[in-house]
Amino acid sequence: MELDIWQGDWSLPSVDLTCLQVMAYAKFSGAPIQIKRTNWPLSRYGHLPVFRHGKKNTLTTFDNIVTYLQKQNYNADGDLTSIQCSDIIAYTALLRDKLYPALLYIWWVDEKNYIELTRPWYAKVLHFPLNYFLPGHQQRAAQETINNLWNSDLIEDAQKETALYKDAQECLNLLSYRLGNNEFFCGKNPCSLDAIVFGFLAPLLKAPFKNAALQNHLKACPNLVQFVQRILQKYFPLSPEELEALKKQQEQEVEERREFPHKWRDIILSGLFAATVMLGYAAVALKIKYPVRQEYDDDYPIDDYGYYDDRDRQRRNNR
Repeated sequence: MELDIWQGDWSLPSVDLTCLQVMAYAKFSGAPIQIKRTNWPLSRYGHLPVFRHGKKNTLTTFDNIVTYLQKQNYNADGDLTSIQCSDIIAYTALLRDKLYPALLYIWWVDEKNYIELTRPWYAKVLHFPLNYFLPGHQQRAAQETINNLWNSDLIEDAQKETALYKDAQECLNLLSYRLGNNEFFCGKNPCSLDAIVFGFLAPLLKAPFKNAALQNHLKACPNLVQFVQRILQKYFPLSPEELEALKKQQEQEVEERREFPHKWRDIILSGLFAATVMLGYAAVALKIKYPVRQEYDDDYPIDDYGYYDDRDRQRRNNR
């Protein structure tokens, strides 16, 4: 079994929520899947993840992959009751209807996040020529999905953003209430719902968004934060190389935060000094008249600044 995925970042095994969901379910069910970080969605399926088992079995959606793994006796939901299975269906629908659109908006539609985070990240990891057109294609697809949620074109973007965030925050509150003090959503062991929730929440929690309103709301739900951290530490521990890289990154961020006030102080002082010099130069230049010495005739009187007396010259010429 093989799974092609987007690579990870920010201590995540992948930045893509569906890739994370499939990877988590594979860990929970014990399925022996070989992970391939390809960053190359240019196949006849057009996206990642892509699951393969043999020559005839190629799947791309979380539901189809989970159904296939369960038929292969890799079932993380085998011990659940019928009520718990019904809860999984209900919460999965809630997440896809209320939280997923907001995540699409944050990643691809929010202008600041797209320009400063999403587009540079995908442009960096994608190969030529995908790095030129795939981010824009994904942005347009996300925008179309968001627009299709409303029947009217008269609704302003600000209203759409407010409605998306409101639904997403309510969804996070429900998840937090449902989880409570438990480690997982349906008992002592993780199930498919845990995989789904983990895939939605992990990138939202870890990505360095510039506009982080929904991320801050998630951080205000400590049990959900602990839920994500628990799964990452237990099922996706970082390698020694990744830990060392993360440590260096954190040290660099601390150093930048330490230097930030001094950098701005120096910039402001330099700007004030330059402005003062320029204003002083302008003031002096307005007061000083620079004489131009010219050859002159002794018969033409010269004024105190070394110029000819033009009125006297005019009087002489009129004679």
